[in-house]
Amino acid sequence: MQLKKFLPYQLSALSNKISQGIAKYYREQHDITVSEWRVLAILSDVNHQTAKELTEHSQMDKVKISRTMKLLESKGLITERTCKDDARARRYNLTINGRQLINEVKPKAIDFEKRLISTLTEGEISILQKCISTLNQQADKLKQEKP
Repeated sequence: MQLKKFLPYQLSALSNKISQGIAKYYREQHDITVSEWRVLAILSDVNHQTAKELTEHSQMDKVKISRTMKLLESKGLITERTCKDDARARRYNLTINGRQLINEVKPKAIDFEKRLISTLTEGEISILQKCISTLNQQADKLKQEKP
């Protein structure tokens, strides 16, 4: 097997390149990391999320989510409240500053995406999105299988 031709490696390497490219902007312009941006973006779409829900939506592990939430709270970008149903769980919301920040960053993230895919045709973009969706569904199935 040649690693460079192994699809999981290719996807991981591409994901890392994209994340590093966009992370440079987040870091330089807004002093946030990719994981912080990801959580802010999720909360901007669906506020009042638990850490467990954020873990599921973000595809980050529990430890990364926990660290990210502490950083965002220390920066005054999110608030934390105890869940009424479960005193052990917390729900997170954007603060006014958090919402303002993500509203500044989102258009630039969309511009980054446009520049990234600018060499693809509409048909290629559609095929790529369908392939990504199909691979995501298959990965979910394989994750449930026993080795």
